Amino acid sequence: MKKYLLLMILLPFLASCENTWDSDARDMFKQACMKTANDNGTPEDKAEKMCDCRLEKIMEKHPNFAEAMENITDVINDPEVKKCDELAQ
Repeated sequence: MKKYLLLMILLPFLASCENTWDSDARDMFKQACMKTANDNGTPEDKAEKMCDCRLEKIMEKHPNFAEAMENITDVINDPEVKKCDELAQ
């Protein structure tokens, strides 16, 4: 859960965005994911693959951005999303 702290901090700001995964929502998610990965010492190329994978999986299951952010705990704990972490190893 610690790795998603930045996303949770951004949640109030993100919730005010449109309810779809527009380019701004995708960019904010990816930037937060990359920052967390970099803070955890993940190499840039692996972090990029992992974050792209996470975003893809989340968008598939939660096409509505606001709904995904409202259910961030479920999103974080989703086994398909967690599989993306293997790309960072």
